[in-house]
Amino acid sequence: MRSLALAALTALIALPVTARTLRVPAPAAGDTMRAAAVAIAQAQPGDTIVLGAGVHLGPFRIAHPVVLTGEPGAVVDGGGRGTVIEIGASGTHIESLSVRASGARVIDIDSGIHVLRAGGVVVRDVRMTDVLYGVYAERADGLHVVHCSLTGRVQPLDESGDGNGIHLWYCSDSDVRDNDVSHFVDAIYLSFVTRMDAQRNRLHDNGRYGLHTMYCQQNRFVENEVTRDVAGCALMFTNHVEISRNQIVRNRGPRTYGLLLRDCSDGRFEGNHLVDNTIAIFLDGSNRNHLEGNLVQDNGWGILLFSSSAGNVFTGNDFINNDYPVALDMRRTDNHFDDGHRGNYWSEAGSFDLDGDGVSDVPFAPVSAFAFVSKQYPDLAVLAKSPAVASLAVAERVFPALRPSEAIDRFPSVRPMTSVAPKGPRVVRKSGPEAAMPRDWGAAAAFAAAGLAGVLGLVAGRRA
Repeated sequence: MRSLALAALTALIALPVTARTLRVPAPAAGDTMRAAAVAIAQAQPGDTIVLGAGVHLGPFRIAHPVVLTGEPGAVVDGGGRGTVIEIGASGTHIESLSVRASGARVIDIDSGIHVLRAGGVVVRDVRMTDVLYGVYAERADGLHVVHCSLTGRVQPLDESGDGNGIHLWYCSDSDVRDNDVSHFVDAIYLSFVTRMDAQRNRLHDNGRYGLHTMYCQQNRFVENEVTRDVAGCALMFTNHVEISRNQIVRNRGPRTYGLLLRDCSDGRFEGNHLVDNTIAIFLDGSNRNHLEGNLVQDNGWGILLFSSSAGNVFTGNDFINNDYPVALDMRRTDNHFDDGHRGNYWSEAGSFDLDGDGVSDVPFAPVSAFAFVSKQYPDLAVLAKSPAVASLAVAERVFPALRPSEAIDRFPSVRPMTSVAPKGPRVVRKSGPEAAMPRDWGAAAAFAAAGLAGVLGLVAGRRA
């Protein structure tokens, strides 16, 4: 009899539990009941909680794997205190909701959604506004943040603000796709993150960086748009990264970069558009990176390369209409501007292709003497388009011994190899190499001043 009872109990446990769908209507105006929080607390694993249209008062604490979703117009309001939705159960799904009004305490990590030690969490079609952090995840592997709109409280280019849009700490195998993230300090911040895949995100109008990584490995950042931040991508102590086919445009400021690499090695940077940034690419302590097929156009500095970086290879890139294509802080360099077969296109180069193979018959030195000197003395940038500097550039071509660096492209292309960005109005970079005026007007003003001086001298001589 006892064995029969045990067998019956085992069979009962083995039966699948039927997941329920619980619909929670929004409370009436002025009603402080937290019916949704109660329903979540009482839900069983696998249940679906559907929030009706209207405002539901948070905070919510999810301790069992459930699906929390909403009808059109459903809003979860944190009331400006703490985290709005805290997830501590693996396999939880948050979908089709608006989340707003988290607290403002950084030390408490007040967030729209905080995922803590829970794997396989999905955040999909969630719209967040007025939050300190958007999605903050710690030790949460397999996180998916997909098709969300996250808006914080930080004014564009205000580095003194607080809170990041998507903040991952000690996570692996995360998927961040098709999100719009703005008005945070950093749109995406990664610390000790491995194998994150970020695709087709729009990261714009943030206080500091679009993408910021610290101590990360093997991450992918593909087909994203990063614009109007202090720096597009700031990668620090990050190795084996792939940055491909991104639009990194119009990032400006006193220390602004399209792509900043600090102690980053063995990465691949391919097919990116770095257009209209103060500094397009900056490398410090970064080695053995491969940069291929990128468009570097209309920037102040195309590449700013420190002597602490070695073994980097630039090939198949187009450098078009940059104030300074390349600047180094050393004469000798172990960085290469061709791979032994193919170089880059330089709009400043005077190309000669007598055999018609598409490769210039004359190597090109992308580091000019003036760029080398002005790297050490930035105030000299006001002379960038003066007749004296133009004469120096001519002298460098005639007398190669005047070249300040041994950096050279042995196989420069005579025509662009990527799709050139459309030519728009040139914007004054007040903190870039041409702080006073755009390229064309600067040259025109310099030569006009020289011509006027000559005319005045001639008149004075005739009077004498």
